[in-house]
Amino acid sequence: MPASVQEILVHGADIVHGTILSIGQLSEETQESRNKDLKYFRKSLSRKTSLSSTNIFNLLLVSSDPIILKLRKLSKKANKTYLPKALKLFAVPKE
Repeated sequence: MPASVQEILVHGADIVHGTILSIGQLSEETQESRNKDLKYFRKSLSRKTSLSSTNIFNLLLVSSDPIILKLRKLSKKANKTYLPKALKLFAVPKE
């Protein structure tokens, strides 16, 4: 196993907890998914009188701010069940 892979597996949780942005915010998929948000904001949450009176920019800023996202209450996700082989990968080795 390469040393870089081993470091990520051992210290991955510390890396994820120590970063300001979530891993999902660093990928290109996030940028592409913002297009869906933009269309939704334009269609449902903005004024249709003129282009200058729309508040889309403010909605995008609020929805992408990590501090505001942490304050937001999210619905609880259902617990997923994993295969026993997968659970063995997450087990901490006993020393």
